[in-house]
Amino acid sequence: MTIEQRPLAAGDAVARRPLSLNEEVWCALDQGDVFGVFGLRKIVVSGWRLRGQVDVATVRLALNDVVARHEALRTVIVRDSDEPYVRIHPSGSAELSVVDLPVPSDEADRERRAHEFLNEVDDTGRCDPAQVPLLRATLGRFDDGDAVLVLVTHHAVSDAWSVHLIMRDFAIFYAKRRGLPAPELPEMRQYGEYASWQRQSCDGQSAAVAREYWQTKLAGAKFLTLPTDRPRQLDVPPVYSVYRFVFDQQLVSATNSLARSLHSSPFMVLYACFNLFLHNRTGVRDIVAPIFTSGRAEPEFEQTVGPLFNLLPIRTDLSGCATFADLVKRTRAALLEAYTYELPFSEIAAEADPELMQESMMDVNGAATGFESFQYPQELEAEVIGDMRYTGLHRRLISSDDTSEILDGNLWDFALDPTGDMVGAVKFNSLDFDQSTIVAMIDEYRELLRAAVKSPDSGLPR
Repeated sequence: MTIEQRPLAAGDAVARRPLSLNEEVWCALDQGDVFGVFGLRKIVVSGWRLRGQVDVATVRLALNDVVARHEALRTVIVRDSDEPYVRIHPSGSAELSVVDLPVPSDEADRERRAHEFLNEVDDTGRCDPAQVPLLRATLGRFDDGDAVLVLVTHHAVSDAWSVHLIMRDFAIFYAKRRGLPAPELPEMRQYGEYASWQRQSCDGQSAAVAREYWQTKLAGAKFLTLPTDRPRQLDVPPVYSVYRFVFDQQLVSATNSLARSLHSSPFMVLYACFNLFLHNRTGVRDIVAPIFTSGRAEPEFEQTVGPLFNLLPIRTDLSGCATFADLVKRTRAALLEAYTYELPFSEIAAEADPELMQESMMDVNGAATGFESFQYPQELEAEVIGDMRYTGLHRRLISSDDTSEILDGNLWDFALDPTGDMVGAVKFNSLDFDQSTIVAMIDEYRELLRAAVKSPDSGLPR
């Protein structure tokens, strides 16, 4: 692989590079500096418990080390020009806020308060994509040996996978700053290198074959939308809420068992049930719905911080599926094809009928619904690095009326929890949907899944 982009060293002057294809999509969706993809609420938030002696001065230095290591956190997309471009700044100091938290009486209360604190930062978090570094941190301290560290980045320069890498690197830098043994940081490539590779990879023969696939696959296609509770106000800024829930261990175990028996992944079973849910809600059999992937199909960029995530429109025809097992097999085939021919979404959309794609996105009576179940890097799970134990606050069950924004419509997210159950979340624009409608959707989906995995060879449940 030929890489034309030279990584920017920490002490270099301001550098400049062309946009990645992902960044071009961001610019195409630009709605200004307050709302939309470059808005202050388009953020990625994640939190960890820190158990050990927390030295605030060293936390600041370790955060700055992370900023120096990852040029994406020093990147600004310059949009006020005829041809937008990226400006990469030298390293600087990340913003750190320190808050003293009330000390609950027992560990269960501490864990609950830690999640509440994470939600508070998520609900009030802001990040200006024009102000580098694009890493904000809030440290909530119960006492000298127990704290919560919440990281906030702007989605224009990161994604959920990236935040896990940032936290892992922070933990290593923190230990080294304290003179303690720590793992060596893995080799990584900068996002600018990814941008160059992405453009080169879209010029090859395999990309041409993939374009032909998507042109055929998406002929006459449009995203399926779910009816909203009231007409969408496309010119009014959204107010995103999140509803969080959990699926019990018995249901998760049955889902995993069915997946194994059908040579599928649990995600394929979950997504097959999502297709069934959409069909039951709308009556449509030819379903096109978006999923999100990590965008890291190229192993060289697994350690790269930046907006690598990708959107794939999955088209599944339920015609002829007499049983749920049939639907899982049909869904599995559709997903495997999409993974095989994955291209950046901008390249895929260029092969689709633009009027049909635009029609679904501008539907005032319905909203598109995305689906994801990411397996994030598991390199920092209840692990001791140096003299600090880090535990991710992934079991988030507190819903919120005002949270960070997504691109558009609704987003369903599922994650397997170490306890054996499954934690889920739905983000939605509360101007379009009442929470009671979202709760009813999840209840319906849960019961569909329960019936489907119990009797996969019976008729499709309704």
